[in-house]
Amino acid sequence: MKRMAGILILGMLLSGCSYTYSHDDGYRMAVINEGFPVPKNAYEVRPEDCTTEIAKSAKYKMKNIGDEEGTPSDDYLHEIEKWGWEEIEEARVGNVHYFKKNKKIISLIIQRDIFDVFEMSDEVKL
Repeated sequence: MKRMAGILILGMLLSGCSYTYSHDDGYRMAVINEGFPVPKNAYEVRPEDCTTEIAKSAKYKMKNIGDEEGTPSDDYLHEIEKWGWEEIEEARVGNVHYFKKNKKIISLIIQRDIFDVFEMSDEVKL
């Protein structure tokens, strides 16, 4: 009986952690910058190493966060703007988006089921 209960609990835990993007689930602060939103159910994984251009980095897994070309949903872009970030559209390169708030620049790189958030160093000017 204990074995059956253990298997049942494990199955519920695994099935409940799908981490699929949905605007309705809400947003939370990114681990690298309290003022930048990430989907609430995004699963944090090991980030990329920082460089002279990147002060802090975070990497998240989430199904359907972007389309095949790496374009984030309009809902997510709108949420980023609601948090006070302005996209620097002339700096966008493919699926790399840049946002500015006060003197901070955040780079958001979207892929189909994974995304990176980088806080750029103060030396980077866009």
